[in-house]
Amino acid sequence: MKILVLALFTTITSLSIAQNEVKLKDQFNATRILENGIELYNNGSSSDAYMNFKQANVLKPGSAKNLYYLASVEFDFKSFHEAETHVTEALKLNDKKLTSDLEFLAAQIHHNLNHLDTAIVHYSNCAKIIGEKLAKEYNIPALIEQCNFAKKEQENGVQNIRQPIKEINTNYDEYAPILVQNGAALYFTAKTPDSKGDNMNPDDQSYFEDFYYSFWNDTTKTYKITYSEDQDFNTEGFDALNCVLTNGLHAYGTLNTSASKEKTTESSDIFEQTAETPFVWDAPNVMKIPGVNTSFFDGSACMSDTFMIDEYTYKRELYFVSDRRAEKSLTDLFVATETNGIWGESVHALPEFINTTGRETTPYVTEDGKLLFFSSDALPGMGGYDIYFCKRNGDQWSNPINLGAAFNTVNDDTHFQYYPALGKAVMAGISELNGLFNYNIFQMDLKGKSFPFMK
Repeated sequence: MKILVLALFTTITSLSIAQNEVKLKDQFNATRILENGIELYNNGSSSDAYMNFKQANVLKPGSAKNLYYLASVEFDFKSFHEAETHVTEALKLNDKKLTSDLEFLAAQIHHNLNHLDTAIVHYSNCAKIIGEKLAKEYNIPALIEQCNFAKKEQENGVQNIRQPIKEINTNYDEYAPILVQNGAALYFTAKTPDSKGDNMNPDDQSYFEDFYYSFWNDTTKTYKITYSEDQDFNTEGFDALNCVLTNGLHAYGTLNTSASKEKTTESSDIFEQTAETPFVWDAPNVMKIPGVNTSFFDGSACMSDTFMIDEYTYKRELYFVSDRRAEKSLTDLFVATETNGIWGESVHALPEFINTTGRETTPYVTEDGKLLFFSSDALPGMGGYDIYFCKRNGDQWSNPINLGAAFNTVNDDTHFQYYPALGKAVMAGISELNGLFNYNIFQMDLKGKSFPFMK
């Protein structure tokens, strides 16, 4: 009997030791996989890093560090609900080494989910931990101000009027909508599996962008995408259409083939398409204007029509985005001016009350040159990119005015275009569709409405 008991005890002890060895091995492997994932993440390989973090979380559940990185990648991928779950789990573990980072990440996630009071709490907690100086470097006061701006808009009962174009929007990114032919057709840009060349960005596994054409079906009351080989000007690189003049004789877009087999550009360049018959385009041509299409990123171009300054002077203006001043700001808005048929010898940055140290993007100037719309992530707003407008005062622009919660949200809002003759506007913005957050296209019926830019 004693021998049997001893044998049983020995077996149990051996099993316990073996199980502990397995646990220790799993923890060791989890740590190794986590560190590999962090290295991949810091090098920009987010998709590969995410797989490492998920694997490490299976081997060693309950690691605040791993949950933090899981949530970080999910936040980058705009998987805000999953990110919220993981960052909440990480906060419960109370890892003091990560507390400020966890608080800041939690604040950003709740901000993007429009949980504004919760976001303010987490931003404030982070600021208390890291101190006033670092809080300013993290831009926390401005982020709290964004939350309060959004809260005030919502408390004032401002209703968002944008409506999704459901037949165009998918679980991929669609943006840069352009209405043409009195609203009978719509151009847009998208990153979908249909992209020419099937090329993907290895870092985030998104497809290269192409632009598409769709027409309005008056029977079904929907836009339908149409394909025409003789009008397919997409390359195997990045192709975006940004502006089409009402007469259908000029269009402007951005081309970048540096990462594809064509390699016709060194970076992003602005192209022009012309047509003798409206909307029957010739092949795109990279623009040859002094100061435009440098070795820096130049893109998202929009052209005004010719407009009169006085009885002797007429102008056209090309507005675009560039990162050529990245040492002092991120991306800025620039303008090239054609006066009496001659392009100037240089381009000019818009004034600092428009260009911030953050990012300005997607300019749109009305064809009469009187209104400028653009997006910024550093001017007072609701969160992410907000849309603003300026009015022309002679040769100058007025201070930017936020379009408010009727158009903007706590996520990125961009690519606004206004069509006074149609009483419509279109835009793009990050929103939730089928549980996923990505760029979607919206239209706004402005008939009978009175917004500041319409006065």
